Formats: sequence, C-alpha cells, structure tokens
Amino acid sequence: MNTIIIVALIAVGVVGLMMAGLGLKMLLHKEKEFKRPCANADPKTGRCANCTCGKKKK
Repeated sequence: MNTIIIVALIAVGVVGLMMAGLGLKMLLHKEKEFKRPCANADPKTGRCANCTCGKKKK
C-alpha cells in the first residue's frame, strides 16, 4: 500500500512542476501570443491544409 501512495505522490509532484513551468512561461512571455500548431499539414508541402472534417467550403 505504501508503494502506491509514493508513486501517486511522485506523479502529482511531476504534474505540479509541469503546471508551474507553464505558468512561469505564460507570465514571462506576456507580449507573445501562444499559437496552436497546425494539426492537419499537407505531407507533400508541409503547409497547413484546409478543414478536413468533410464539410465543403461555401
């Protein structure tokens, strides 16, 4: 039972450190904008592709 508690505490600690690091990054880079990278890039050109959800553009 003690091993489970130790592993859980380590996991919570690691997640806490990651959140603190993200918070510091956001505080230190106030003037910059965090952009989401393109998830649907064309493999041939490397450019972002249009919407791939199956809907046609009007």
